[in-house]
Amino acid sequence: MKTKRRFVQGFTLVELLVVIAIIGVLVGLLLPAVQAAREAARRMQCSNNLKQWGLANQNFESANRRLPFGMLRADGTGWGHPEWGTPGQARRFALMHQLMPFVEQQSFWNNWNQLNFGANTLSNPAFGGSTANTASPPLDGTSAVGQLVTPVLRCPSNPGSPYNEVHPNPTTGANSSGSYARGDYFACAGRRGYPGFSNTLPSLWNPFGPGVDYPRPAGTASSASQARADGVFSRNVARKFSSITDGLSNTIMMGERAYFDPVFDRCGPETGWSTTKIGNWGWVWFGAEGNVFLGTGVPINLRIRDCVEYRDPIRYDDRINAFGSLHGGGSQFVMVDGSVRYISETIDAITYNAMGTRAGSEIVTMPD
Repeated sequence: MKTKRRFVQGFTLVELLVVIAIIGVLVGLLLPAVQAAREAARRMQCSNNLKQWGLANQNFESANRRLPFGMLRADGTGWGHPEWGTPGQARRFALMHQLMPFVEQQSFWNNWNQLNFGANTLSNPAFGGSTANTASPPLDGTSAVGQLVTPVLRCPSNPGSPYNEVHPNPTTGANSSGSYARGDYFACAGRRGYPGFSNTLPSLWNPFGPGVDYPRPAGTASSASQARADGVFSRNVARKFSSITDGLSNTIMMGERAYFDPVFDRCGPETGWSTTKIGNWGWVWFGAEGNVFLGTGVPINLRIRDCVEYRDPIRYDDRINAFGSLHGGGSQFVMVDGSVRYISETIDAITYNAMGTRAGSEIVTMPD
């Protein structure tokens, strides 16, 4: 008796290729959606970080009846350090130092040497270091200036190490990862935050033009108040809410900086003009204008387009002053009233300038 064999027909090669192609198309459609969802989550976390900084500033003001100093530093003349001329008193710190007790980082504030900045660049046993390590700063994150402290200092959309990327040490060739902690949120100094003072360029001292338009007086305990800096925060000046006459909901308190700028990073070495990278301008604990302040006098997300622009002092300074993000098409800000806004990079320049000033008396329509 003969039995019939049953044959099960499988996929043909053509059918298999069609299925693979369909799966490829579906994956291609899915990946952008996944990436968009991830960026939306990162943007929300960044917004929450800014909300915390807004709340920290509000709580600081409630406790001290004033806002923090944008930065406190006594070097140079005409900067009006409140302890000017007082022997042994020359505190130095930036905005974020003062806010640490209000983001549950009181111990970091307590371990910061306010009178000797150099001591903060040495390995410290309080941060797991050793006094035998004499590097300044060490590359292992054991100095005060190397402390990452809290993730709310950094936007998750900003790429790279939480330590600032700087040029290699010219002697050892070692990268400075682990030396200076990075911060992604900056104080709004008005229209200009960097440089601090210049005889030839717009600056924090005078955002409208060169310093010769308004010469700095000799150093006193109040001379910083004579600067034309027009934002909420400035050097050696601590303002009150009452000085923000443009309205707390209309005035920018803090915002983001974007560090991804490959053209800027390559143009220094290519032109031989500088080894500075954009990451050099985010040393959160350093206490210098380029590490603390940004301004609304330049467009959001401004980038250096080529090495010719990099060598132009005004365009170079413009890049250092620019708020920005990698969220796409704009950047996030926290206003003085604590509200967080996403502002498009296409915002009208006049409106954006007005949002940066504290008492400009401008009549503008705020963006939605």
